[in-house]
Amino acid sequence: MFEVLSPQPKVPSMRRPSHFYLLSLFAFCSVNLAFGDSNLPDGFPESDRSKTSLTTSWMFHLGDPNAAFHIADLDDSVWEEVSIPHTLKLTDLNLDGCDDDKTQPTFHRDVGWYRRTIEVSQNPDKVFLEFEGAHQVTDLWVNGKHVGQHSIGGYTPFHFDITGFVEPGENQVALRVDNRRHDDVPPDPGPFDYVKFSGLYRDVYLVETAPLHVTFPWEDFYAGVFVTTPTVDPLNGNATIAVRTTVRNEDQQPKQCSLLTRVIDRAGIVVLRLLDQASIKPGADHTFNQCGGIEENLHLWSCDDPYLYRVNTTVLDGDAVVDCVENPLGVRSIALSKEEGFLLNGKPVQMLGANRHQHYPYIGDAVPNSLHFKDMLQFKQQGKNIVRTAHYPQDNALLDACDELGILVYEEAPTWISIGNDAWFDNLEKAARRMVRNHRNHPSVIVWGGGINHRGYVPRLHYAVKQEDPTRWTGSNNSEWTGIQNSGVCDLFTNMDYGGINDWSGNEYLIAMEGKANPSSIEKYASDPLRLGLISWTAHAYYTFHIDADNWNRMRSGSMDGFRNQGPPRDATSGDPVEMKLNLDMDGRSLQADGSDIVMAYTRFVDGDGNIVPKSDLKVQYTVAGPASIVGDKTLKGANPVSLSRGAAAALIRASLTPGTITVRAECPGFKPVEASVKSVRFNPNRILATARPIYDLERVRVDMGEVGQLVQFDWTPWFGESNKDASIDLPNMGGFNVTLRCGSEEGITRWLGEMNVKGYHGFVMGEGVCVVDPAGFKLEFEGLAKGRYSLKTFHHAPSSNTNSMDPNRERLKTLNIYQIPVAHSVAVHTVDVDTSVEMTNGKQLPDSGPGTAVIEFEVRGDAPVAVRFQDADGANGIWLNGFELQETR
Repeated sequence: MFEVLSPQPKVPSMRRPSHFYLLSLFAFCSVNLAFGDSNLPDGFPESDRSKTSLTTSWMFHLGDPNAAFHIADLDDSVWEEVSIPHTLKLTDLNLDGCDDDKTQPTFHRDVGWYRRTIEVSQNPDKVFLEFEGAHQVTDLWVNGKHVGQHSIGGYTPFHFDITGFVEPGENQVALRVDNRRHDDVPPDPGPFDYVKFSGLYRDVYLVETAPLHVTFPWEDFYAGVFVTTPTVDPLNGNATIAVRTTVRNEDQQPKQCSLLTRVIDRAGIVVLRLLDQASIKPGADHTFNQCGGIEENLHLWSCDDPYLYRVNTTVLDGDAVVDCVENPLGVRSIALSKEEGFLLNGKPVQMLGANRHQHYPYIGDAVPNSLHFKDMLQFKQQGKNIVRTAHYPQDNALLDACDELGILVYEEAPTWISIGNDAWFDNLEKAARRMVRNHRNHPSVIVWGGGINHRGYVPRLHYAVKQEDPTRWTGSNNSEWTGIQNSGVCDLFTNMDYGGINDWSGNEYLIAMEGKANPSSIEKYASDPLRLGLISWTAHAYYTFHIDADNWNRMRSGSMDGFRNQGPPRDATSGDPVEMKLNLDMDGRSLQADGSDIVMAYTRFVDGDGNIVPKSDLKVQYTVAGPASIVGDKTLKGANPVSLSRGAAAALIRASLTPGTITVRAECPGFKPVEASVKSVRFNPNRILATARPIYDLERVRVDMGEVGQLVQFDWTPWFGESNKDASIDLPNMGGFNVTLRCGSEEGITRWLGEMNVKGYHGFVMGEGVCVVDPAGFKLEFEGLAKGRYSLKTFHHAPSSNTNSMDPNRERLKTLNIYQIPVAHSVAVHTVDVDTSVEMTNGKQLPDSGPGTAVIEFEVRGDAPVAVRFQDADGANGIWLNGFELQETR
């Protein structure tokens, strides 16, 4: 959609890498975003940071807490080779017949030893081991030397700096993961209404960085990256975005550090850039505080449309990129209204969801990321919009899923009724702070637990999480039967409502953090705006030593069983079973060949009419062909063959380390066997390469046209022209180019106006400009643009005078009377390929739809100028051009 003044041959389009843009935009900081041979997606910076998943190749030994299994030259070849997430021991549905009470004095109260070789680069600067969680006290040795101990608890992340313990090449890592009772580590000493399982049950990473790097977010109050939206205006579609980033210099020399923060939309387009510099002393941290905003085309995050931006943080040492991390950003506002209840982006939302324990049959807490996602996908498919992570911080993968699917989160520190000693309380506060620091950038989180489950609000916890994150609410974690309570210092009265809250005053906001999602309860909460939501107990059956658990199945409660089967009603009727149906639940996911990923297999029996048979004494025998195995198989009671639960016989199929086709076969005497197949895919341990997405850092220039004296729109480039003369401007953007405005004939008249007032968005742009009267119209010529694709947006609004005594150019405006020139109603835009038109707006105020705009896309293929011609579609009336935007496109 352009007019090329001389024919050019067709050649492939070329787009300059985004680092050339940065060179021109930030002249004071020579930014060089390197693109090497690492196959990173287009525009993603290559830095000195690496993050390698240590999922595979662990050697495991159960027990012997005082053994010297940490020595570097230990022969561990007879140990079991495992992948993580890993539990110390698989357990059957009856908790292996253990008769522990709720303090869990013996079950899984053991230690696990894990050994592995790690490969460190040839020139390591900083080397870390990062843990998402391990139960519950973890000691680390590297090459036989003790590095340190983590003893805050088993549900929050931690890391060890192993730089001084490693050498280039292979290094030996040994872990003692101790799940024995520790009275100062919550939720011990108990009791607790859930089983605290064991092992190295969440992801572990080997991280290498440059000496100049972003710190881990849980290190201290200012560490890492913290993204907030101080203001969000859903009505006008804009938001303020603040980013706090701490960079550490572990070099022996001071560093000139530049911090480039880019907000990237769903399409990969950069919509906000923030750049700051600082000199950081050796051994010191520096916290950057940056603030900008998205002023147009804002996409809000909501339950119905969970739109996610990315915040890409790039650290430069001089002109070299040395570090890069990314965080999610969902722009949303949350508010409370006595008339409308919970407001998300200014609209009332009734919260309806369920509690969730991370337990799965057999594997306990050692749940692969894919099943965390599947749980939340199932929530979404069932119409749920909130989850409470009962009663501890849960896996990063769960929060990622909630962000992506639009599910709100109420997350809390690991407790259940009991209160321990001073050291216990210190660890509880530390765990709460780490929970917030780890998950504070997830838009799905709206409530932090500000109390101890059942016991009610705890000022110390409330103030700790409020200090860490003042942007979200706290919940009081009450139960009615432990005494008359209220929200106290917390923002919300979160209570267990199983039969009606009798002691609620009705003068505070209430969420049933546990309750029954029956029709009467749902109706009660929907009819009262102070009752914000109902979170039922519980989504899935979970392991517990509760006294009322079935003696053969200690997975208690749940609208679904522990296998996530949502079967027919228990009183459903059907005919006799005549056929088996087998399903591998691969909806919305892949199966990673990492030795730990799991897909759920469900076999159901149907009658002659296709109805699912809800109950039967039939059992299903599973076999697997291909690179996979059945979790538990013949070694675990009830794992295979499998009895029916809620109409399905379920099995956990675990992928091996080799990708390929996996065929699952289900058999039952008297029925025709059934099969289903799935292909596992290669696992990529390079987590940066596996998760990086393209970044299109496309430069845009915005030009506000008019005469000297105009009120220039903020952040726009002014173009001052003289009447009745060709006008030209040189712009340094995009490598430098020139724009010329020419009349189409010698009869043409141009009148440039400064300082007229127009009310509306970008009113300074639309209040002045150039008015051209010429039967042949006029054209804009672009010369010197680099080869590539561009989008030109032009603005056409005829302003009306509304001058008053405060206008410095009032008398001149009256003399010129430019606003009285008859103007075109429709402007034709002529290009080589297409003829289009734009309806020109006019008046003292812009219409709600905005000014008249024309969008012209074109491609520069050679050195010749590119021109766009504008003409009155009906005659020779005046055409207003107030300004334009020119942007690179993909």
